[in-house]
Formats: sequence, C-alpha cells, structure tokens
Amino acid sequence: MPRGRVAIRYWEKWTGAEGQAIQRVVDGFNGSQDRVWVERIPISDIVSKAMVAIGGGDPPDVVGLYSYNIPLFAEAGALVPLDSLPGGDRLMPMYAPAVGRLLSHEGRQWAGVNTCYTLALYYNASHFREAGIGGPPGTIEELDECSRQLTVRDRAGRIERAGFLQSLPFWWPYVWPVVFGGRLFDPATNRATLTEPESLAAYEWVSRTAEQLGRVDSRRFASSFAGTYHSAADPFLSGRVSMIAQGPWIANFARRVAPGLDYGCVPLPEATGAGNASEIGGGPAGLLEADVIAIPRGCRHLDAAWEFVRYTQRQDVQELLARDHCKSSPMAKVSDEFWRGHDNAFVAVHDRVAKSPRVRVLPQTRAWQQYSDLTAGAFDAIWSGASVAETLARVNARAQAVLDQARALRQRRTGTHA
Repeated sequence: MPRGRVAIRYWEKWTGAEGQAIQRVVDGFNGSQDRVWVERIPISDIVSKAMVAIGGGDPPDVVGLYSYNIPLFAEAGALVPLDSLPGGDRLMPMYAPAVGRLLSHEGRQWAGVNTCYTLALYYNASHFREAGIGGPPGTIEELDECSRQLTVRDRAGRIERAGFLQSLPFWWPYVWPVVFGGRLFDPATNRATLTEPESLAAYEWVSRTAEQLGRVDSRRFASSFAGTYHSAADPFLSGRVSMIAQGPWIANFARRVAPGLDYGCVPLPEATGAGNASEIGGGPAGLLEADVIAIPRGCRHLDAAWEFVRYTQRQDVQELLARDHCKSSPMAKVSDEFWRGHDNAFVAVHDRVAKSPRVRVLPQTRAWQQYSDLTAGAFDAIWSGASVAETLARVNARAQAVLDQARALRQRRTGTHA
C-alpha cells in the first residue's frame, strides 16, 4: 500500500473468476485517487462472519452481501443507511426499478448493487436440430413437449440425457410459482403464499415431471451431477441435459470449458393463462436477485468506505463488473458500449427480464432464508411423490410461523403493532 493512504478492508464472498472481476474494480478505484487504499479480503460464510464481526465491534469497512440479507442486517442495526450519507439520496434513481427495491428496506437504502441476475432457459441448439424441433419453448406446455422429444434413455430404460429437469440445478426451488403467474410472499399482509392456486399448479407440474421421467431414475440422474456445476461435467455444458434454468454467468463457463457448445437462451417459459404480457404491460415474468455492497455499522473509516462504495455505483464501473460476470447491467441507463462485444450473446434476454414490469424480487423479509429452506424441503418431498396440496399446506404453515416471528421481532424493535 502506498504511504499516506487510509487503508480500508473490503470483505467479499466472490472467489475465482468473479473474485478477479471485483478485484479489477478495486484496482481501478485504488488507481483513480491517492487518498484511500482498498484491500479486498475473500471471506467464506460471509453472512454469519460479518454479523459476528459487526456485533463484536470489529467490522470490515465494506462488506459484500446478498440482497436477501438486507432486511436482517437493517433490522439488527448492522448497516449504515446509504441515504444518510452525503449524496446518498442521489443513488436510487440510477438503478432499474426492481433493483432499487432489492436495496431498500423500511423506506431506507441500505446497500449499493454489486451486479444483479435473472434466470433464463438455456437450450442446446444442436439437440433441437437433431430432434427436428423448430425453436425453443415459450410456454410450459411447449417445454414439456420439447423435453419429451429430447430425453434419451439407454437399453435398460434409464435416463441417459434429460430434456429438462426442474431439479437441475437445485438452487432455486422457489422460482416455479413465478412462471405460473404466482408470487412467493404478500408483503402487505406478511403472508406466505405457497397455497395460492398458482403455487399449487407450479408444484403439480413439478410432480408430473418427476412421475413421467420416473421419480427414482430422475433423482438418480440429477444426483449424479453433484459438484459438477460450471465444470466440463456440468449437466448442460456436457450435453447431458438439453435445457436448463440458469443465470447469465453460464456463458462465462461455457466459453471456458465448452467452447464448442452451440446454445441459445430465452426467458423462462410460462404456463398458459399465467398472465397475458401484452395486457399486463409487456415483458416476461421472472425473478430478480442481486449481490450487494454495504457499509457495516461501526466501521473505522466511514468517509473512505463511502468514497469507495460511491465509486462502485458509477455506471461505467457497474457495466465493467457486469460484463466481467456476463450479466446485464443493474442500472436504469446503459451505454451503447456495454452491449457491443458483451461475452454473453444473450445478455439482452436477462436485461428484458430484469426490467420487465412483471419481474418479481425476493421477499424483503429477514425470514427469507428460512422460508427458502422450507421450499427446498417441499420440492424434494413433492419430487418423491408426496401430495402437493398437503405438502404445501404443511410447509406454508411453517413458513407463516417464521414470518410471524420475524414480524414480532420487528414490532418489538420499533415499538409498533403494524
């Protein structure tokens, strides 16, 4: 570190190529001025470690979290609201509207964005041509038919190549109600919504898929890819699965480990009757998540930390980081240069979803992680053949108890009964 600079610690969860990308942002900031020096420190299990460090009075100056951490950290008084800092009130208009919602809680902005992402359907174009399929699916019904035609079995009847499996990867078991026109949470009433008709229809579809493919065989097939994601043995990159719901980063890994892969990308197919896009205002349905950058309460160098965070929220810096991650920009305005030569040829698909009036964001509740874990258990039970209605009713009740507990904690903190 050059002499005379204020040194600040930046804890970040990213490693590998994503870590290298954020390091380029750090290097750009360090080279842009002569007052502050940022040291990026990769941290595993960053959420719990950051909370412990903040509670113990020895926090980093800046921390990289997930958007769904904001309600918990905000309600715990663990973050500095950015809109309380000089110029912080000018940040919010810079973001795409749904991105801004992810950064806020209880009417305050608690973090800046550190890339956002949506899910889309990536498909193997070679498999489609070989099967004589004219184009990618736009509805759930078309997705099912494409999957049926693309699934290949060996002589014993076991799956050798799957057309599509909702359990690959098993990272977003909660996304399917969204493409059936549903929602995950009603913030107005603090209510879990897993028993709403759209959620029931979504998980009935999951159950039908498992039944048609064979509940045991499909589970065996999916489990064979544990630990292979983003490697040459990845189910999609290796050609063992013809279609997969994935984030934009898959383009980065395809370029590195499967450079000859011929693939395309479209928004996640929607159930017929889930909502007419032209009537609702246009744009596909989808789910938006984000990585965020925040300033912990009690950091030693608040002014220097804020200078760095403000730098990361510049449009050109956000575009640099988004391109390195193969993602769309989280900003409301995007330069022409961003699109030219982007390493993800389908980044516009993700951008359409992120800026669609129909996009959903993760529930802004401190209980989301527990709620999410419950949806994983529900998905797994349904895949194994459990009753969809009974499973969702049971899990919804448990999720509601978690949400009620979170609301009670909030009420005790604020002294309200709202």
